[in-house]
Amino acid sequence: MATRTGLVARLIAFSAVAIVATACVATAPPLTSRAPSTQPPVEPATGIPSSSMTRVATLVSPTRALTPTSTITLTLWATEDLSPGATSAGRILRNQFDAFTAANPYIHVNVVLKKPYGKGGMLDFLTTSAVAPDQLPDLATLDISEVPPAAAAGNIKPLDPLLSPSVNADLFPFAYQAAMYQGKWVALPFTADIEHLAYSKSLVKRVPLTWDDLFRQKSSLLLPAGGDNAFLVQYLALAPSFDATNQIVVDTNSASQVLGFLKRAHDLGLLLDTAIGLKDSDEAWSAFGSGKVAMVQVWASRYMADRDKLPDAQYAAIPTRDGRSAAVATGWSFVIVTADPTRQAAAARFLQWIIQGEHLAPWLRVARRPPASRSTLSLSVEPVEYASFLRDALEHAFYIPPSGMYGRAADAWRAAMVAVWRGQTTPEEAARSISAALK
Repeated sequence: MATRTGLVARLIAFSAVAIVATACVATAPPLTSRAPSTQPPVEPATGIPSSSMTRVATLVSPTRALTPTSTITLTLWATEDLSPGATSAGRILRNQFDAFTAANPYIHVNVVLKKPYGKGGMLDFLTTSAVAPDQLPDLATLDISEVPPAAAAGNIKPLDPLLSPSVNADLFPFAYQAAMYQGKWVALPFTADIEHLAYSKSLVKRVPLTWDDLFRQKSSLLLPAGGDNAFLVQYLALAPSFDATNQIVVDTNSASQVLGFLKRAHDLGLLLDTAIGLKDSDEAWSAFGSGKVAMVQVWASRYMADRDKLPDAQYAAIPTRDGRSAAVATGWSFVIVTADPTRQAAAARFLQWIIQGEHLAPWLRVARRPPASRSTLSLSVEPVEYASFLRDALEHAFYIPPSGMYGRAADAWRAAMVAVWRGQTTPEEAARSISAALK
C-alpha cells in the first residue's frame, strides 16, 4: 500500500484520453457560491476538527465562480496502480468520471500516468527544474507524505479560496494535518490507511490487549521490526510529545520500554526471528496467510483486500503496554497545480464532485480502501462493526510529516532495535544512543 513508512500508493487514475463531453458548453450552468452551510465552519488554520462535529456529505460550491466561454480540458497526473480498466474497481471509476462529465459537459479530464515514487515519479516531476511550467498538470495525486516537499517547492496551490471549509472539516484529524502546510490548506486527502492486528480465531482464543497479556497467552506475533512502524506504534501508545512542527520528540524512557518489550517478546519466542528483517507489514501478511503465525501487524487495506480468502482472520487493536491503541496513518491526496484562475475553478469543481461520498464510496468499496473523511466511511467500509473499529482508529491515528529530523530519528531507532535484538546492547543503552544521535 499508506508511501507509507513502508507506505504504499493508492489513487485514482484514468485513461490518457479526455472524457468526451455529452452536452454543449452553452447548456452548462455557471459555478457560483451557494448560501453558507448551517454547520459552523472550521477554519483550517485554527485547529483540527473534532469527531463531535456534525458533518454532511454534500459539499458547497467553491468560492470562485466559473463561467467558461469554451471547453476546458484539465490534465490530471496520477499513477497506474488503480487505473480504470477490466477490473471491477476500474469500471466503477470510469463510470464516476463519465458521470462527472455528464454533469459538467464543459470540463474534460485528461489523465497522464506517472510513477508513484522516485526518479520520474510524481513528486520528482512536480518539483524538478527540468519540467517547464507549461508542462505541469492542472491537478495531481500525491502520497500525503510528499505534500510538504511539493508545497515547499511552490508548485501546489492553496485550496482555501477554492473549496468550502466544510470539505477539510470532514477529514479525520491526521488527514487534516496532512492537508495543511505552514497554515495553508494545500491538499485534499481522499484515501487513508492504518495498521492493526489480524489474528487467527482458531489459534487465538482471547486477543491480547497489553504486553502482559501477550506474555501470558504466548501467541506468536509477527511485526515489521526491520522498518519504522513496529517501533512507532508502540512508542506512540505511550503518550508521546511533538514539537511545534509536529515532529515526534524521542523520550529515552519511552524508547527504552519499547525496545525492552520487543527484546522480551523475541526472547520468549513470541516475536518471530524473521521480524527483524521485515520492513513493512505487507511482507508479514504472507506468513499469516500460510498459517505460520497466529497474529500479525497488517495494513487495513491489505486486510480488507484479502479477508475473504482467509475466513479465519479477525481484526483487533495491536497490543501495547497499557492497551492504549495507536496507529500511524498514511494516504493519498489531490492537489491543484495550475495557477490559472479559470482552470483552478474547474479543477475545484472536479474535486468537489469526486470527493463526495456517493461518488467516491463505490470505488473505495470495490478497491478495498479506507477513506480519509468521516462522512464517507460508513458508505465505503463493511461490515458496520469493522467500519466502527476503523473510525475510532482513524480518529486517533498519528500523522508524522517527513523531515530531516525524522530521518535521523528513524535511522537511530532502527539501529537500536537491531543491536538490542542481537543482544549487543541493553534497551536502556540503545535508547540513550537514539537521544545522542539526535543532538
